[in-house]
Amino acid sequence: TAPQPWQAIAQRFCSIGSCGTLNQSATENKIIIPTSAIRDEGTSYHYIEKGDEIAAEISSINIATQCLEKHNIPYILGKIWTTDGIYRETLNLIKKRKEQGCLAVDMECSASLAIAKFRNIPIIQFLFGADNLDATEWEQRDLTDYGFQSANKYILLALELAIAFGKEEYK
Repeated sequence: TAPQPWQAIAQRFCSIGSCGTLNQSATENKIIIPTSAIRDEGTSYHYIEKGDEIAAEISSINIATQCLEKHNIPYILGKIWTTDGIYRETLNLIKKRKEQGCLAVDMECSASLAIAKFRNIPIIQFLFGADNLDATEWEQRDLTDYGFQSANKYILLALELAIAFGKEEYK
């Protein structure tokens, strides 16, 4: 069969994003590498079978951790809560997700994992903590104040991971 248009373009994905941290002490000043995601959004259900959680591919996790270790960049592996209902992030639900082991909350991780699985295309994701939901009050951190100060570092890291993704030394 003829390749689909997306097949001619994408063979691997490297995704960078910000997230709200649910465990500030564990994630502070570290890159977060998702190992799985709780599926509390609508997109992933269009691509793979129903389920509460989706796992990241271990080979992609290994590439990311090897690359971060090579460059002495602190990181943590863990579960992410993906939701597209930002105003549904209630105190009770935040508590429940923390009890389930989630380090952070974002809006894309589980959907990205599902699409990559559906298309059989590997994906490396990494996140940096912005908003802190692990406090008595929500500590909103605007990306212009918090994320952009390190934007060059994150972009260079994404490029390094993308390059490493194709190198034999990480396979």
